[in-house]
Amino acid sequence: MTEVSVVIAAYRAADVIDVQLEALAEQDYSGSWEVIVSDNEGSDALRRYLAAHPLRDSLSLRVVDSSDVPGTSHARNVGTRASSSTFVAYCDQDDAVHPGWLAALVAASAAADLVGGPLERDTLNDPVVASWRALPDPTEPVVLGRYLPMTFGCNLGISRAVFDAVGGWNEDYPTAGGDVEFCWRVQKLGYTFAFAPDAMVAYRYRTELVPTFEQAAQYGCAEARVAAHFRAPGRQWWWFPAHAAVVVALAPVWPWAWSRRRRGEWMWVSGNLFGRIQGSLRYRYRYL
Repeated sequence: MTEVSVVIAAYRAADVIDVQLEALAEQDYSGSWEVIVSDNEGSDALRRYLAAHPLRDSLSLRVVDSSDVPGTSHARNVGTRASSSTFVAYCDQDDAVHPGWLAALVAASAAADLVGGPLERDTLNDPVVASWRALPDPTEPVVLGRYLPMTFGCNLGISRAVFDAVGGWNEDYPTAGGDVEFCWRVQKLGYTFAFAPDAMVAYRYRTELVPTFEQAAQYGCAEARVAAHFRAPGRQWWWFPAHAAVVVALAPVWPWAWSRRRRGEWMWVSGNLFGRIQGSLRYRYRYL
């Protein structure tokens, strides 16, 4: 029995997970804890690699197989249900938690059922890629759709009892939007949320332009789906023309505007707008 389980949903993780494991090894949390890697690929190579990993013992590292159903939400459910801890924290395979991350989440959980923290973009990304996308204010929780606060799945902690009471992560949201749905559902069921500014995570961006557009579009579409489900009010009427104006203004029309920085910014803002339009049409709910 440990006090805390850190669950990492993993997929093709062997080449990227070391940075996160090394960051976890630097945690200043003094309680008992373990790391569970929930392998959504079912990779024998990853299992062998982690079984011989130099940090295996210090992290109380173990692997569980979640490859029967694809998706991050399923992997997190399997990893959580394999634990016996009273508190579960989630991080991702390709990010890097700061040294005080786990202690800050656990401290915040004393006064709330669901907790989260901020992200930063500078540690793991080169300056050009980091400029493509702004992150939320690290001192305040994110509120999407003018509805309820949420925290990203790569920086989230929850009481195990509450996880069981709400039924875990919604596997109808296998990837994008699952964290929004989870946070909103937990709060709508009467549980409390707290934000821990010291629970910082270094977040890794995608480094190619087309995948950046695709990720932004997936996020925008998934947010529209969650907003439709909860009937969230969405942004105010003037946001759509303002967003569209930014897309036009950033469009790399002239030869001297075709810097990698400019193209990356445009891919993100245009992808997000495209996803919101797509989601609004698909789910018949205006989320522009």
